[in-house]
Amino acid sequence: MHLRIHFCLFALLLSFGVCAATPSPVSNGEFTPLPNACKSEVAKFEETIGFIRQHQGNAAASALREKLLPAKIEAELLANQGYCGLANYLREKKLNR
Repeated sequence: MHLRIHFCLFALLLSFGVCAATPSPVSNGEFTPLPNACKSEVAKFEETIGFIRQHQGNAAASALREKLLPAKIEAELLANQGYCGLANYLREKKLNR
């Protein structure tokens, strides 16, 4: 069982090997991701959780998801900053690699 959890975490990290955020220029010279790229990045995280749910079951996937992205934080980010805020959180926590 312990080995399976390590495998799932490994799969989670591998699935985010390539960042989906496509930069778009902003007037001050910085780059921000496009909304569709942000949605794609969040979708990859959800796909990974789905993979874990399929192979480990609902309980394992829900526990891992809550540990990595608590529901309260997800709801706040989506309400206040949208998918790009959520994608930024995933990047900050290194959940997009």
